[in-house]
Amino acid sequence: MEDMDRRSEDAGSLADSIKAKLESLPSLSSKCCIYKVPNKLRRLNPDAYSPRVVSIGPFHHGKEELQAMEEHKYRYLKSFLPRACFSLEHLVKVARTWEENARSCYAEDVELNSDEFVKMLVVDGSFLVELMLISWDPRLRGENDRIYGKPWMINDVFRDMVLIENQLPYFVVKSLVGLLYQRGTDPAIQITHHFFSRYLDHIDVAKFKPEPDHFVDVLRSFILPEVPMKLEEITTFKVFNAPEATELLNAGVKFKPAETTSSCFLDIKFANGLLEIPTITVGDYTEPLYRNIIVFEQCHCSDKIFLDYITLLSCFIRSPADADILIRSEIFVNYLGNAKDVPKLFSSLCQEVVTSTRSHFQSLSEDLHAYCTIRRNRWKAVLRRDYFQNPWSVASVIAAVFLLILTCIQAICSILAL
Repeated sequence: MEDMDRRSEDAGSLADSIKAKLESLPSLSSKCCIYKVPNKLRRLNPDAYSPRVVSIGPFHHGKEELQAMEEHKYRYLKSFLPRACFSLEHLVKVARTWEENARSCYAEDVELNSDEFVKMLVVDGSFLVELMLISWDPRLRGENDRIYGKPWMINDVFRDMVLIENQLPYFVVKSLVGLLYQRGTDPAIQITHHFFSRYLDHIDVAKFKPEPDHFVDVLRSFILPEVPMKLEEITTFKVFNAPEATELLNAGVKFKPAETTSSCFLDIKFANGLLEIPTITVGDYTEPLYRNIIVFEQCHCSDKIFLDYITLLSCFIRSPADADILIRSEIFVNYLGNAKDVPKLFSSLCQEVVTSTRSHFQSLSEDLHAYCTIRRNRWKAVLRRDYFQNPWSVASVIAAVFLLILTCIQAICSILAL
């Protein structure tokens, strides 16, 4: 009996502790938009998700290797305040009204207390705004600026600003910019657009989302088409697959940089054997930018349009020979140094990601496969490649045909003589 009573008491106390845990669970926020990178993606390339010089937001706040930038943050806050024409006390008071909304944007619990969190919003937010203001108007730059004065520093800061774990909610940035200007004006969009357009192609301010979540969402919006692309259902369950560039070239497909005015990466067209792809610059920023947009889509977006685009490119570029074709066609501008690095990059971007049975490029893939299966297209491609690639080959073909005609005429004349 004593054992039974003891077990009953233990069960009751255990149930009480579980109930207490259930009651203390925080409610899930619909505003959540800033995430930590899943381990399965981080292990592929940890450096692509980790800040090098500056922490923005709470996830990397206080890390020892990022402390050198903290002094520069406070210098930027010091130069920001006179432009705002209000006191630091007023700024802190306003920032306290943002705290609850800002905390709800983070998927993970933020361990900073209220004062620490508000201080982070003020310091990091004013740093970002001042950084973009100086880019917008270089006359605002102070003497001996340690960020813009050293090109490698501003480049690393830009790189850290596109990491999904290193974000402030955009409404904080927008509100701080709003404090600098009169009511009715909202230059936050123009300032943000100007800053990012210095580093990235295909930046169109007309495609700026009215209320983006953060900078990663801003950059993703620049990539998306103005008119949403239609998802195309794959009739049978299979992995999305498009022909590689060498196969397309052997089938007679011609490659051309797209002459598009839409400023959209995804404006890829195929008609009459001509594949048009907007120019893609591959450099130091490419991997961290692409990886973090993909993480944002994986964690937050129902539409995986950017992942569909990267998957299509990874199909085109499966070998260094494929990369060479697109580089020679001026579709790829490669700053990585070696063509073999390009297929490695796009192949790794598609690892450990969740795809669906629907793709925005399914019809394009099917059209390319259909074109490659037509033998006449392959024969024409072989004829052009082997016999009409340069003037000497054309001359030899013409000479051979001429000799063949003369031989036929001679044979006919001999037969007639007999």
